[in-house]
Amino acid sequence: MTLKDFIKLFVPPVAYKLRDKARGKNSNNVQLQSSPLPQIEHNSDRMILIGNGPSLNKSVELYQKEIISCDRVVANFFASSSYYELLQPNIYVFADPAFFDVPENQKESITALFDSIVKKTTWSLRMFVPYEAREALLLNTLKLNPNIKVDYYFTKNQNVGSMSKFEAWDRNLIGPPRQNVMNVALYLSLFWGYKETYLIGVDMSSLEDIRVDQETNELFSVDTHFYNNKEIYSDKKLFDSKRGRIRSDWKLHEYIYAFGRMFEYFYDLKEYADYKGLKVYNASEYSWINVFERKKLKN
Repeated sequence: MTLKDFIKLFVPPVAYKLRDKARGKNSNNVQLQSSPLPQIEHNSDRMILIGNGPSLNKSVELYQKEIISCDRVVANFFASSSYYELLQPNIYVFADPAFFDVPENQKESITALFDSIVKKTTWSLRMFVPYEAREALLLNTLKLNPNIKVDYYFTKNQNVGSMSKFEAWDRNLIGPPRQNVMNVALYLSLFWGYKETYLIGVDMSSLEDIRVDQETNELFSVDTHFYNNKEIYSDKKLFDSKRGRIRSDWKLHEYIYAFGRMFEYFYDLKEYADYKGLKVYNASEYSWINVFERKKLKN
């Protein structure tokens, strides 16, 4: 046990609340737009956030029974894999606007994804998408399946007066960090008050896969999701046109900065978990996230 962990035994969550309150800004009363984000029924005290990193294959192999015994969140193109029907997640989360304001070169793959969700989902599923996407045409496709209910969360900030950031997060009056969809998924788990949240397949190791062409200086990446083989993109775009927004014009420092913000937001969410007296564990078989305690799903 570290000194920091020892101290936490004697410092109740209220101390974090008082510290966060002190960070709030004094201001006159303001009119707040109510959040559309609902609480949900818990089937378990534990929530598992299932990422799309390559280490997920090992996690499913080792801990399928433990995964299914908990509430489960998936994201992005997860429904395109066979694991979707195997694990039957309770929650599906989207954060990237590209899934709703679809670029022309991604319409085929994203439309196919939503079709898969409609056809495969034979169990009760709650889907959470950004509030500004509520009128997206693709969401109409989901109405064909009565098992799917779509809800929304705020992503934009509003003036919350003297309220602290974490108080506003507790009411989803301001947007959570969403550099990566797993930032949002973790925020939601903490918002809903799960006593323990476990991350699996949340590798966040794509910095290992960056490549710079030594002749042309082009920036490209290696594809490393659990559901496909590791292949270099033939068109040398930063993101696969079938699975993400193409940004071939990114500069290397912009890409690294985006990753830095993602990791920074996990630190913010760690503080939010402490504020609420909740635990977050990284149970991924391989992961670059080092802010959360490592813990296996099965001890």
